[in-house]
Parts: sequence; structure tokens; C-alpha cells
Amino acid sequence: MKKLFFRLFFLVLFFLIAPGVIHAGAEEAGTVTVTHAAVYIRSGPGVSYPIAGKAAKNDTYTVLQKDGDWFQIRLPQGNTGWIAGWLVETGTPSAKQSKQGKITADRLRIRKAPDQSAAIVGTLEKNAVVTVTRAEGGWVYIESGNVSGWADSQYVQTEKNKNAGKTAENNVSAAIVAATSLNIRRSPSLQSGTVATVTYGTRLEITGTDHGWYEVELEDGTHGWVAGFYVTRESQAKRSSEAEVTLHSGTNLYKRPQSGSDTVGTAKAGDRFPVVSEMDGWYKIRLESGTSAYISAKAAQKSDTAVKKGIKGKTIVLDPGHGGTDNGTTGAYGTLEKLVTLKTANALYEKLKKAGARVILTRNSDTYVSLSERTAISNTNHADAFVSIHFDSAEDSHTRGHTTYYYHAQDYDFARLVNNQITSRLGTVDRGVKFGDFHVIRENTQPAILLELGYLSSPAEEKHIVEKSFQTKAVAGIYNGLKAYFQ
Repeated sequence: MKKLFFRLFFLVLFFLIAPGVIHAGAEEAGTVTVTHAAVYIRSGPGVSYPIAGKAAKNDTYTVLQKDGDWFQIRLPQGNTGWIAGWLVETGTPSAKQSKQGKITADRLRIRKAPDQSAAIVGTLEKNAVVTVTRAEGGWVYIESGNVSGWADSQYVQTEKNKNAGKTAENNVSAAIVAATSLNIRRSPSLQSGTVATVTYGTRLEITGTDHGWYEVELEDGTHGWVAGFYVTRESQAKRSSEAEVTLHSGTNLYKRPQSGSDTVGTAKAGDRFPVVSEMDGWYKIRLESGTSAYISAKAAQKSDTAVKKGIKGKTIVLDPGHGGTDNGTTGAYGTLEKLVTLKTANALYEKLKKAGARVILTRNSDTYVSLSERTAISNTNHADAFVSIHFDSAEDSHTRGHTTYYYHAQDYDFARLVNNQITSRLGTVDRGVKFGDFHVIRENTQPAILLELGYLSSPAEEKHIVEKSFQTKAVAGIYNGLKAYFQ
């Protein structure tokens, strides 16, 4: 009886202390970091077990225990899985140095565990400085003052992300989306989860690279990865409007700078076309019809001629928005957009003429001109620059500021230079340079931008817009932007 009692006693004691022993072993096991693009997580320690999930390269997990060449890991949802040892590298939490970072979301919820359903332990405001101590499956553990817990890694910018752009390939600083729709992924893998989706023409800041992938940052601070073959690199997009290319026989003429794009025809041996721009191994050329197409740089022989700097001699098309039966927006006090755009364009026309430019107005009076006619004026005159002038409107009467839009990737720099000069002259709210799907810049084969110089829906801004001083400053800003562009 005594022997049976002692056996039962030690058996109960074992089960009481065993969890503590296992837990201690887990702490000593540390972490593993995935070293391959896409790795299956299994329900047990072997390839014969069912798939329980997927891991992406650079994902880090806490190890619970080891069985042969397999590690049991804790997943973000709180459950567990097994991952092959030959697909990861091991480490310990103490071996990893903590990193400084900052919050990029307006208000970020900090959770008790690395899971969206976990309890919220606090919140941190945008730009709050934090210490990142470890990462796990797309989550990071952060500490800031009295708040500590888990946060979604895409909203925490670490020093590594911040400085990564300095070592980006070929000094690339930004990329323009060349696909109709592109997923921004959590890690550099097509199997990785999606953190955002962007459309054709969106400009992405590049913060790092990894074997053909770009680590990017969106305007709202979101971080993620895109495959290099879906974007064109801004540093390689350059103007060469006075260059020509001679094509080989059978060269395909594409609608977009992608070999899988629809074609608009083929060329014969010796065909020559003016080059509108060059980007990432592609030439944008102007066809005899005035429309544009793309050809692979490998299929053409390019001849350059010197491009003269400065405004003098340049053909500049100014496009006062709306007109005639199309009033555009109407201000809070009754100002018609079509009249104030014409007033601005006429003043800019005079300033550019004095500088020696060949200036063309799409309309010089209160008349209606179709969008296709406006674009045709730019294309047929082979404009060196096309500037469409508008004023904006919003439901919120407090909305103010100016915005500069571009459509084609190679026009981003043009838009940026003009926008910067408008900001320095007007001193109004700078709403930035943005991609805009507007007919007059989308269908334009020439360098083209569209300006929204202010909000007529804002009573305060409308009063300012109709003043002569505003017109003078706006014209000076656009002029200086064109001057900077032609340098």
C-alpha cells in the first residue's frame, strides 16, 4: 500500500512540475528566422504531417521545443506548428540587439500577444519613439514609456528600414508601379501576405532591396515588398525628347513597358521614331499618328542629339481647364473655375513668351474645347511641356491647398519640380504630387502635368484665389518650376 502511495505521489508531482520544465526549455530554445522565400509550417515534426500554414523569408518565431531537425514554434494566432531546421537559422532573444523605431500609423494599438484578436494593452501616437526587442511572424514586440506589447510590424519603422535605402541597388530611390494593380507584400515573396494594393502609376519610396525585390514605403507610412519586375525604377527614367531610335524588323510596339502587354503593331527594318522617354530598358516612342508606344531597348538603335537647356525655344502648351458650357466648379461666393483658370493661363502665357518660349493656349477665351482636342494640340505640336490648370472643390469647406498630378511614370520629376516651386511661392497647404488618371495627361505623349491650384469650395481660399497677388505668385511658381525642369 505504501509503495502504491509513493508511486501516485511522485506521478502527481511530475505532472505538477513538468509544465515548468518544458517552459524553461522553451525559453532556452530562443528563436528561429526563416531563410527561404516560402516555407510550409507543419502540424507535426515531419514532412508527412499536414500543412498548418506558411512562413515567409525573414519571419521570426519563438521556439517551444525541438524534435530532431524540427522546431515547434508559436504562431501569431497563439497556436503552434513545426518548421524544418534546414530552412531556418537559430538564435536567442538575448543575442539579438534591440532597435530603435517610430510609429507610422496615426494611432497604433498595442496588443498583449502577436495576434489581431489579442487584448489591447495601450495605444501609441504617430512618430512615437519605441524600442523593438524582437520580431515574430509579422509582429514586433515594442517598448515605449509605460506601454509595452506587440504591434503589427508594417506600422513600426525601424532604423534598419529607415537607412536601408542608402544601400539600394543602383542608387534607386523610388519606383513607379507598371502593373494595373500591384500587391504590396509583407515579405519578399509572392506567397507572402498582402499589406496593401496600389494601382498603375503609383510612386513608391524604396527603402531597401533583396534579390530582385524592393522594400517600399507608401505615403501613409505602410512598409512592404514589391517584385522588381512589376515596377520601373525612377532613377532610370529620363527625358530624351530629341533622340531617335531605329528599329529592327518585326519589333513589337507595346501599349505599356511590359513584354506581356498588348501590342499596337510591329515595325519594319529601318523605321525611325522620336523618343519621348527612356526607362528601365524601354523606350517610349511617338508614332506618326501622334500616339505613343513602348519598345524594348534591345530591339532598337538609339541616336542622341544635344538637348538645349532653358525655357527659350521650348514649346509649352498651357491648358486652362473647362470653358464655354463647362463651368467647372463654382466657388462658395460664385467664382467660376473656367474664368479663373483662363486668367491664370493668360498671365503665365505672357511671362513665358517674354522668356522666349513658343507658347500655345488650348483656349484663349471662354469657349468649350474637348479633352481630346486639348491632348491633340500637345501631341501634334510635340510640346516640350503641357500644363493643365485647374482649381479644386471638396464637400468639406475647410479643405485647402494645391495638388500636382502626373500620369506617366517619367513625368513624376516634372510634377515634383513644379509643385515645389508653387509651394515656395504660394505658401498654401502642399497636398503633394499624386498620380492622376485624367484624360489630358493620360493620353498625352508629351511631358504633361495637371495642377489644382486651390479649393474654390473654401470661402477663405476662394477670396485669396481671386486676388491679383495670388495669381502673380501662382504664375511665378509654375514658371520657376518649368525653368527648373528645363535645366
